[in-house]
Amino acid sequence: MEIVLLFCVLPLISSAIFFVSKRKKGPVSLVLLSAGIAATIFLTLEVPDLSGGYRKVFSTGFLTAVVYVDTLTVFFLALLNIVALTAFLYSAGYLESYWKRKSNVELSLHYVAYLWLYCAMSGVILFRDTMSFLLSWEMMTGTTFILVTFEAEKREKLKAAIVYLVQMHVCLFVLLAAFSAAERGSGQSGFDAVAEYFGRNGNTLLFIPFFIGFGMKAGFFPLHSWLPEVHPSAPGNVSGFMSGAVIKTGIYGLFRISSCMNREADMFVVAMIVLAASAVTSIYGISRAACQKDIKRLLAYSSIENVGIIGLGLGLGIAGLALNRPTLAFAGYAGALLHTFNHSMFKSVLFFIAGNLCKSTHTQIMDKMGGAVRVMPFTATFFLVGSLAACALPPLNGFVSEFVLYGGIFSSLASPDAETAAILLFVVLTLALTGGIAAIAFTKAFGISFLGVCRNTSHESAPENKSTVSPLLIPLLMILFAGFFPFEALKVVSKVTGSVFDLTYSETGTATALKNVSFVMFFFVGLCIALLFLRKRILSKRIVSRTPTWGCGYTAPTPKLQYTSSSFSDNFRKLASTTNLATAAETIDGEELFPASRAGAPDKQSGSTTEQLVEKVGTSISDRLAKLAGFQTGNIRHYILFALLFMLLILVLGYLNLV
Repeated sequence: MEIVLLFCVLPLISSAIFFVSKRKKGPVSLVLLSAGIAATIFLTLEVPDLSGGYRKVFSTGFLTAVVYVDTLTVFFLALLNIVALTAFLYSAGYLESYWKRKSNVELSLHYVAYLWLYCAMSGVILFRDTMSFLLSWEMMTGTTFILVTFEAEKREKLKAAIVYLVQMHVCLFVLLAAFSAAERGSGQSGFDAVAEYFGRNGNTLLFIPFFIGFGMKAGFFPLHSWLPEVHPSAPGNVSGFMSGAVIKTGIYGLFRISSCMNREADMFVVAMIVLAASAVTSIYGISRAACQKDIKRLLAYSSIENVGIIGLGLGLGIAGLALNRPTLAFAGYAGALLHTFNHSMFKSVLFFIAGNLCKSTHTQIMDKMGGAVRVMPFTATFFLVGSLAACALPPLNGFVSEFVLYGGIFSSLASPDAETAAILLFVVLTLALTGGIAAIAFTKAFGISFLGVCRNTSHESAPENKSTVSPLLIPLLMILFAGFFPFEALKVVSKVTGSVFDLTYSETGTATALKNVSFVMFFFVGLCIALLFLRKRILSKRIVSRTPTWGCGYTAPTPKLQYTSSSFSDNFRKLASTTNLATAAETIDGEELFPASRAGAPDKQSGSTTEQLVEKVGTSISDRLAKLAGFQTGNIRHYILFALLFMLLILVLGYLNLV
């Protein structure tokens, strides 16, 4: 009954938001969202045994839906509920500045779309049959498009939303084709048909279209081109929700597909495909992130990197099953699931905080920020915690999930198979390289945006909106819990891997190592607190004076003397030239004593992948379609001729039994 409330009653009741005042829209929407969250919780609590999965068929007269609940379902529903609630509470303060600028209809549409998006994402996670799953998937695309176009009066934001809409419909058609191929001759529907197909035909052929469809939503390279455009264009509350939850539906789909695969077939080939795509995705994503000037675009590329890390874990899990190495398989799946949850927590915090910073400074360009730590201390603290977690540094949650991956790899490196050892070393090098570049990217993001002197004096007194910071305590507690109690977090994930993949933490020594890690983390934090307390006691007996930082002889330093985002990452930009981070301005020749004036926007980074795979293809198709305009002569006789020719073609094809 709860699922009927969630998908039938709740969307209908949400229309009442159009008829309440602006001040009441938020509270009414919060009540409806809470009802939806409660419905999913009650639904999972009613399941007698999650380990074996629970199936229930609902019929609404025109559609028969199959609801399937297991530990994987509960895991992703919990992730969705946490991020959705946090994003909505954050929206209460974030949308205050829009109350005067936006009409009653625009605000109502925003809140209604948010509720419908939550319902659609719950449906994607809960439904097992093809029709209900794809209807929820399409509903998720449409509502996300509405949320992204909240500021559609800006042309670049509308363009980004349209790009997202087009690519997500391509994603839908690919998934529809994959499900149709699986259902052909099977008598089953949805994921049941997929499992039967894998059992009869092997894994690789059908896995590839599913990987393309779900990978496009998640942001795997080179299917990612929508992501770095949409995240910077969306409002702060929407971009945080998208990175924390929406792209995770693609990850959910890949986990669900991998749980259906035939372990006796070509799983190793599938593992190689996933590992190769994930390695390129992670390195490409963080390399582009380290060279960005737009703080939200930096975070968007960082999301691509973390999707690659999740994919590496998924690939290791599949490889472990293919090679009959339960330790590696558990570490891969458990690490991927942990990083999925951990990334949702710290990246949603980072996007929400970036939204606060951008609203206060009226810009997304880091070169126009600086010094925010003085006027926005809580905002800076939350961003610092999220950045440390994104760099996988202890004692935070990002470290734990990568530690699980490293532990599984190192415990399997003693393999007598040289080929397997080489693959594992390749994954280790990828993770290490990604982590090092991540440190560059987030050092730049925090240092340029929050430290130093404010580069725009008009923003020096930017107020800190605590109503948009306090809701972030929810994901912050999750970040700290997973960081300080990693073994408990692993136990939770182990329930998913145990019931879905028949892998538990008892099969690996990583679980034991995490207990020691937890002890070391508590000891380290306690030692830091003790040293700070001792420092305070010592300095309390002395006169402490504060002076400006030495300015290298300059008595009146200006913000122009500080590092910019471009100069900070200039050396890395040269090393990462293969990512085609081009500039619009001409370079200055070393022999040019008096450089001539140059037009163009310096450091304007070109999205080579987008240009090559999306814009060029789109332009080519558009040019060819434009040639068809010649048939629109305006002459009625020509149109009658076209109709007759079409009918003649149908007759010929019918006579030849081709239709």
